[in-house]
Amino acid sequence: MFKRFLKFGLVGGLGTIINLVIFALLSFAGVNYMISSVIAFIIAATSNYIFNSIWVFKDRGHKSSKILWAKFMCVSVFSLCINLGVLFIMENFVMPYIIKWWFVNEIMQITAGILNVKTLSKITALYSQAIGIGFSMIFNFIGNNCITFKK
Repeated sequence: MFKRFLKFGLVGGLGTIINLVIFALLSFAGVNYMISSVIAFIIAATSNYIFNSIWVFKDRGHKSSKILWAKFMCVSVFSLCINLGVLFIMENFVMPYIIKWWFVNEIMQITAGILNVKTLSKITALYSQAIGIGFSMIFNFIGNNCITFKK
């Protein structure tokens, strides 16, 4: 189970990179952060489905199918709801307070400089998205292990 979770984590890591890049591109281009999150989710979830079915859970004997994809997407949509909830809470209730802490502000400033972004709100949204992905990953693994790719 631990080996499978590590593989799932690697696939999820790739999905996270895809998600954050798409999210950053869209939100830095002016698209609302919640819409950016949904679009990034769809693209990342599709890549995660492909890699999970051919690598992480291949020993379970499931052939890729519309039904398997639908199960995967149902679990993923629930994970998206967790992600969006955390993103909303972070952006509206947490970030406005912790950005005042000097070390958090410094991290945000450094990130803004690296990414050449002039608005800290874009950077806080990016960090909030990453935190949301982290929270949703736990449910995503349990759901896919027990529902989508169950033995």
